[in-house]
Amino acid sequence: MVHLIIAVIPARGGSKGILRKNLRLLSGVPLISYSIRAANECELVDEVLVTTDDEEIADFASSMEVLVRMRPSELGADNIPLDPVIVDAVEWFEKLSDSKVEIVITIQPTSPLLVPSLLEEALNSFTDKNCDSLISVVDNTHLGWVEASNEILPDYDKRINRQWLPKKFKETGAFVICKRHLLKEGKRIGGKTIVFEVPEEVAVDIDSPTDWLICSALLNRMKIGFIVTANNETGMGHLYRALTLADYWLGNDVFFVLYCSDEKARNLVSSKGYRFIETSSLNTIINEVTSGQLVINDLLDTDLEYISELKKKEVFVVNFEDLGSGSMKADLVINALYERFNPPNNHFYGFQYECLRTDFLMRKPNEYSDRVKSIIVTFGGADPANLTRTTLEALEHLKDSVRIRVIVGPAYRYKSELQEYIDNIWQGRNIEVYESVSNMAKMMEGIDLAITSNGRTIYELTSMKIPIISVAQNDRETMHLFARYSEGIEYIGIACSTTKENLSQALDKIIKDDKLRKTMYDALPAKEVRRGIFNVTELIENEFRRWKNERNLNW
Repeated sequence: MVHLIIAVIPARGGSKGILRKNLRLLSGVPLISYSIRAANECELVDEVLVTTDDEEIADFASSMEVLVRMRPSELGADNIPLDPVIVDAVEWFEKLSDSKVEIVITIQPTSPLLVPSLLEEALNSFTDKNCDSLISVVDNTHLGWVEASNEILPDYDKRINRQWLPKKFKETGAFVICKRHLLKEGKRIGGKTIVFEVPEEVAVDIDSPTDWLICSALLNRMKIGFIVTANNETGMGHLYRALTLADYWLGNDVFFVLYCSDEKARNLVSSKGYRFIETSSLNTIINEVTSGQLVINDLLDTDLEYISELKKKEVFVVNFEDLGSGSMKADLVINALYERFNPPNNHFYGFQYECLRTDFLMRKPNEYSDRVKSIIVTFGGADPANLTRTTLEALEHLKDSVRIRVIVGPAYRYKSELQEYIDNIWQGRNIEVYESVSNMAKMMEGIDLAITSNGRTIYELTSMKIPIISVAQNDRETMHLFARYSEGIEYIGIACSTTKENLSQALDKIIKDDKLRKTMYDALPAKEVRRGIFNVTELIENEFRRWKNERNLNW
């Protein structure tokens, strides 16, 4: 006679917290189907059977190719415990199959986050430790209180930190494993009993609409891979955007691939606690992703071959600021900076898709000042044309009346020459120089006018309501249409044709014309830029869910 391992799923038609919950669709799938699928796909389970008092549940379970026991009417009442229901199902199965059951797993249909690999791990633990019963539990180690003799008393001798408390576990109800001989005594738990700790999400047992909502959110967690390049040459902006999005999606399964990135990038991701790998090979990236996940490329331009290989892995691809051939193959392209004419429907451009760093969202925009008292000068990480020096030369005539704040990046090559110039000409009057600032929003507080390049700093300044004079560092930046055509920005051309004379003219015009500066201030769409992170996440989530639902229609 064959000795089998069987899984029994008890599923009544009646339920009080959520009526008819076993057949309600959870994330598009009947609740009971999750436990049936987990049991069916566990390689150590020989047979799966559902015991029920409900014809509709029985009909659905049969369609999933499992055995169904229509339990006797006396076992269908609300007050009947689970043990006799399982005993009845096992005895019925043994008579039906002429087999002997050795191990019985009771799996509740109200724990939809149980996965086959976890069941297999629990079964191996059960057999390795030669026990009689195993209960799934979750760590519940906390300071607690109990009611005794009409009093509420502490359930501990001394208040200490949680990590020093003795372990305390709570039964999850997800599954119980027992040897067949216990059922002859009418019970499932007894003899040598061990506990099997499961992840917190598996412990969710659906008994109320709130439980349902939590489970729905957990089942819909996204697996997100951020592919990012961040180094002195490209700057840290791509990584900061990816980290901002990752923080917004905290609780989802997030990992980073740092492509051709440096130590600063590694330290930034580590400081946030995200998993990451480093590579200089696109093939490594392609091998790292898995079917059904969301892949976000923040690498600037991609090529067609790379995106095509990604798409072969059946992933949803989102590219940021991509003007390369690969952008035509991506599922979504989002570019707040550089626009294309007549883009495809899946390309989204403009300031409403800027992802501001959290430090900007935590600060209020500046109030308008009737005169310019402070100016900020910042030209990004490298400033190859040394526009910082040119701008300061254009500001020399204001050094006694206006406070100047200068910010240079880690890749700025003219630091010593700049310092020598400031020491000789400015002699420390009304000027501050900062390098590699970690909190730009704080640097922009109280600023009345800015001179910068046409990168994403334009949007940071806009969010703080600071009128701007802008210069394109290169041909790519000339494509930033917001910088060129916004009434809040005075665009004076590309770096190669920018002189201290035309910078000085632009400065004097704005500083002296209060009406013009007020018009610029009012024209800056700070609220819309600050909403960008929500526009971007909503767009990505909606399109990703639509894509995923289309793939999963044949569940």
